[in-house]
Amino acid sequence: MARQKNMQRRRTILKNTFLLLREDGMDNVSLQMIADKSGISKSLLQSYYPHKNKLIIEIVSNFMTTILNALSQDELKNTNEYARMKVFIYLILEMGIMDDGTSRVLESILKDNASLEKWGQLLDEWLKDEGVKDELGSNRQVQTGLTYIIAGGGSLYLKRYDLGLGAEQISDIMVKTFMSTFLDQPAAKVEAALQEGHQVIEDFRMEKIFGLVETMFDEKGQGKDQ
Repeated sequence: MARQKNMQRRRTILKNTFLLLREDGMDNVSLQMIADKSGISKSLLQSYYPHKNKLIIEIVSNFMTTILNALSQDELKNTNEYARMKVFIYLILEMGIMDDGTSRVLESILKDNASLEKWGQLLDEWLKDEGVKDELGSNRQVQTGLTYIIAGGGSLYLKRYDLGLGAEQISDIMVKTFMSTFLDQPAAKVEAALQEGHQVIEDFRMEKIFGLVETMFDEKGQGKDQ
């Protein structure tokens, strides 16, 4: 019973933090604000999350895992892993472009080095879980490539208006760089993966992802407790 109560309280804290980040962005949200919205004292909040950064990392994990889980469902199981990587990146960036609240959360992630590192770790773990990482190249190649494209792609997103770039253009740049520069994949394979990803994007319902993200901290949501 105590463990269940702790998990419920964690979900409440995470959900309220996510809502505050959507409203105000990370720099304008304090632990006291999170505690007040969650109906608990700041000291109790800090017994779960001593620092705001730990909260942010868990939100990043839930947010991105929710989207990765959607891309691992049966209807996409036979899609090329690079194409799914493109779709994953596209969905995250497009959500930010479509919704101001999500954009504030995403910009908080992209400006935080620990959050960027977590994004890379999640993609690395996803490639392992899909059973394809060893086929892509050495561990050094994969991790170096992921680190590079996430940092670079994040910068492109933050400068997207100045550069005139959309979510799919940025995701194409990231996946193409990963495949060609770090994994030495031939141009034809790169182009095929990008086209396959484009077709998935064309058929994908964005409202599905928004719905999953909105409920990821509910008891039956798609996020994972840690």
